[in-house]
Amino acid sequence: MEGNKICKQIPWRENGELFVAWRDGRTGYPWIDAIMIQLRKWGWMHHLARHSVACFLTRGDLYIHWEQGRDVFERLLIDSDWAINNGNWLWLSCSSFFYQYHRIYSPISFGKKYDPNGDYI
Repeated sequence: MEGNKICKQIPWRENGELFVAWRDGRTGYPWIDAIMIQLRKWGWMHHLARHSVACFLTRGDLYIHWEQGRDVFERLLIDSDWAINNGNWLWLSCSSFFYQYHRIYSPISFGKKYDPNGDYI
């Protein structure tokens, strides 16, 4: 949140092409793409899947502002809650006063751990 002294000010990238690929499930990472396709199709995903795609969009890989991801979740999640959505995005992007920067959700190893046979993908 630009200008908010409580939030860490991070120089996020502005890359519309990468953002659209993330939003539409076309990143080239099967785990991330399957999650985003499920979100568009069903309007829901497991909380660890939410963590995976949020980390991927922000500090994990694409380095795109968390507010863009928040807006996608707000629009597509059937269980969206404004306060929880904002709080989780702040936390997962490591932009808030409380964060766990050491926890990274690898788009490769996380998918292998939770979908070892590739059934979900």
